[in-house]
Amino acid sequence: MKLVMLLALDIGNSNIVIGASENGSWGHQWRIQTDTDKTADEYVVMFNSLFSEEGLAFSRFDQIIISSVVPQLTQTISKMFEKKSRTEALILNGEVDTGLAIKRVNRKSVGADLIADAVGAYAVFEDDCIVVDFGTATTVMVVQNPGELIGGSICAGLKVTIDALVGKTAQLSQIPLEPPENVIGSGTMEAMQSGLVLGHLCMIEGLIDRMQKQLGGSAKVIATGGLSEKIAEHTDYFDVIDPMLTLDGLRLIMERQQN
Repeated sequence: MKLVMLLALDIGNSNIVIGASENGSWGHQWRIQTDTDKTADEYVVMFNSLFSEEGLAFSRFDQIIISSVVPQLTQTISKMFEKKSRTEALILNGEVDTGLAIKRVNRKSVGADLIADAVGAYAVFEDDCIVVDFGTATTVMVVQNPGELIGGSICAGLKVTIDALVGKTAQLSQIPLEPPENVIGSGTMEAMQSGLVLGHLCMIEGLIDRMQKQLGGSAKVIATGGLSEKIAEHTDYFDVIDPMLTLDGLRLIMERQQN
């Protein structure tokens, strides 16, 4: 059986998450900082370095799929791969056949990462589900049986909120992205952690409760994103925590195109 090498990229506002999959199994993952000032040539050097450390090369990839919320980089990186690997990348958007229905959400404006999350989550549960992505923005999206992305909530991400507050408050230093030992903080740092980290989590729990009520109360809940493991362990609202969910969704979408 021919080994099929897939490269999946999730280009976010803060980070680019990259996964290399061989016949459905993720063998390599990378996370690099998003930099819209980098040229295509600079990204070539960066990706060459990442690949060579793992014994890979541009030419190894048979399939490439890109989810991006950074338009400046979408074409830069897709053209780079087309030139270096001679494989045309599939750019995920609301018009791509993903197997999910998108009727109540504007296809042209829905984020590609949210589509990938929804595909990955529905593949896990095959029923009503809520997917929370802790990224630059924290998103809470709903997929309803028999497979329709019906919408959700988009909130300021935890790190963005903390950075904004610290930047406006001269007496505060950087706040650790973890909850304090006690919700009643005994000092400024602990009180800020309580209000920001636990407050963010309470907001997500509240949104999940309201969505569950609208859905009838039986939806499964999955967490993903760069902060998912750090934050989700402090609540019992999540049935599954899967940092690879977005990449898994991209892999499933590409498999659908090939089939």
